[in-house]
Amino acid sequence: MNANYWKLLSIIIIAVLCLAIPICLSKNVSSQNLLLIQSTEMSEVKISVSVDDAHLTQMQQISQQLQSSGMNIEQTLSSIGVICGSIQPDRLNSLYQVEGVKNIESQQGYQLAPPDSNVQ
Repeated sequence: MNANYWKLLSIIIIAVLCLAIPICLSKNVSSQNLLLIQSTEMSEVKISVSVDDAHLTQMQQISQQLQSSGMNIEQTLSSIGVICGSIQPDRLNSLYQVEGVKNIESQQGYQLAPPDSNVQ
């Protein structure tokens, strides 16, 4: 097998992983699998809620319903159909009941070590 075969196989594996992660966080996931969203017991998790195309004109109403379900709205990106905010982990399932919610994903963060640390 040549190098092109391995490159192609690597691309396919990456593509499958990129498709599998959002599916794991979709509406059809059991509450046990929601542990993929990183959280500590009583701290809020930062999330991004995707709105389906059919409901893009109703972003304000969906944002209000998400807020009524316990989500703290930080930003509404109407042009791309995303609502960002945070919520208590035990209230997360209630967001899936809001009509128009397509997907919920955890927001990932990264903190670099200070420039003077030994890890640079």
